[in-house]
Amino acid sequence: MDTKQNLAQNLKLLMATTPVDHITVNQLTQQANVARNTFYYHFADINELVAWIYNREIVSQLASCQKEQDWAKGLDLLLRYIETNRHFCLNTFHSPNHDLLGRFLYRVAFNMVTGVVDDLQPDCPPTLRDEMANFYGWVLATQIIQWLVTNLQESKVEFYQRMHRMLNGTLQQVLDNNR
Repeated sequence: MDTKQNLAQNLKLLMATTPVDHITVNQLTQQANVARNTFYYHFADINELVAWIYNREIVSQLASCQKEQDWAKGLDLLLRYIETNRHFCLNTFHSPNHDLLGRFLYRVAFNMVTGVVDDLQPDCPPTLRDEMANFYGWVLATQIIQWLVTNLQESKVEFYQRMHRMLNGTLQQVLDNNR
């Protein structure tokens, strides 16, 4: 296991019981059995490590879900990740820097919507595509944050079905309305 993975794994272990804003670099490096300077060789701060974890563990998987027929698969992957990494995501969300998770979710959703729009209408004007990605990106991010606020009380299946009911076909409808 390389150093970054070691730090990531140990941060997730610490975050199982402790909000990210209560974890110090000293605690993390002690837990990971590496020198403090080693941490700073790889990351500027703990938030950068959190972002690295999200990018490595979920963003890379979602790159293949940016087609119209795959958006639901991407949503399912994201929800499964949140459910599986519940404490990590909730402790990120409940930290004073909870906008880190919000920005991450928005960026993931924005990229997924952009890919779907490009798939549905390759010649879509970039301004319309970006408007749609911005709108639906925030819709998805806000709904997922609401799911987190309620500590995932709604089952993943129910949440997924609700999002599918609300979103399925809407991008095509917006594109049709703007032809």
